[in-house]
Amino acid sequence: MADALADRRAERERMLGLAREYVRRLSSAVRVRAAWVVGSVARGDFNVWSDVDVLIVADDLPPRPLDRMEILLSVAPPGVQPVGLTRSELERERRRGNPLVVEADERGIQLSAQDAE
Repeated sequence: MADALADRRAERERMLGLAREYVRRLSSAVRVRAAWVVGSVARGDFNVWSDVDVLIVADDLPPRPLDRMEILLSVAPPGVQPVGLTRSELERERRRGNPLVVEADERGIQLSAQDAE
């Protein structure tokens, strides 16, 4: 049982490492203000088919969704699923009670400031 728990912790750390590396790479394209891992990896109930959901806040994201996704996905490794918002969009979605933003606020794993630089 101890080995299974250690394996699970190691897998979660590997997935968080993917997210951190993604944020570092993305920072060369846009100024990342904040980033959280949300979803099953943050909650700890991930499985072999889970991806790493990363909520990115960056002010210079293009307004057009296709252009935005092109930037967000350009440096995303396999298994990382980004969602990008500007700071004003984040605040608007927070007021609206957007489940993704609520989850980031309540139990998301905020990546360190150095990951967002």
